[in-house]
Amino acid sequence: MNQRYLNVGSWNIEKFGLVDDNTENEYAIAQHIELSGVDILAFQEMYITNKSRFTNKHLDAALDLVKEHTGNTWKYEIFPNRSASDTSQLCGVTWNTNRVTKKLDTLKIPVKTKVEFEGKTLWLWDRIPHAVKFETEQGKTDLIIISIHMKSNVGKRYIVERKRYEEAKTLIENIPLVIDELKDKDIVILGDTNCKSRREPAINAFITGGFEDLNADDIPTFVRGEKAPFDRIFVPGDEDRKPFKYSRQYIMRSASPLAHDEYLSDHYLIKTMIKIRKDDDFI
Repeated sequence: MNQRYLNVGSWNIEKFGLVDDNTENEYAIAQHIELSGVDILAFQEMYITNKSRFTNKHLDAALDLVKEHTGNTWKYEIFPNRSASDTSQLCGVTWNTNRVTKKLDTLKIPVKTKVEFEGKTLWLWDRIPHAVKFETEQGKTDLIIISIHMKSNVGKRYIVERKRYEEAKTLIENIPLVIDELKDKDIVILGDTNCKSRREPAINAFITGGFEDLNADDIPTFVRGEKAPFDRIFVPGDEDRKPFKYSRQYIMRSASPLAHDEYLSDHYLIKTMIKIRKDDDFI
């Protein structure tokens, strides 16, 4: 892989670790990660199998296989949900330590978790977003990754879309704090938005907040639906953010969607490439 670029991806791995104890699934996950060529992978819908360590044994096994096959050591973090007792469908990030190094502590972003709308309380961000900073090379591009999983489409459409809008809005409002705390402006927000269209208010909130939607053409990322462009990567839209000038979103589709759904997930992995160049952010 060209060392001038960093490969960043996101994947909703569909309830990984909930009940599946099939080792073939771990092999399939490992193979898919290797095939994707990602260096950093945000994930969604991870389950905790060891509560004291806050880890997932199936992900441990898959990353051990990746190391066995490639020689690269991977680390990961799983982030707690809004409710500490809820250890289901968690977000997180895993990374190839041969390509990037985690810098500073993981930042739990202080987003609003409820708003009032039409006389009702709307609860937001079941999966609280966290920001993680990575260093590529000394003096070169650093990167902040924010893995997101927004409100599902269960419920009245105008309510769920309003919740997603409020989620996006409060996340964008906290971007200056993320920059201040983690000392970098190269921020990538990526994951499962559950948005069915770029026309949703939530997508507009990201765009007006200074980000570019790399899935602006609404290309489907969900195995079971032709009109489900849920998974998106948002990169800084400022022309001065040169590492992202040529970044595009790619989708790892399988020639056998049914097998993909059975052994991997009901979502496709998405990815982009980011130029590694001289860092122009403050330290």
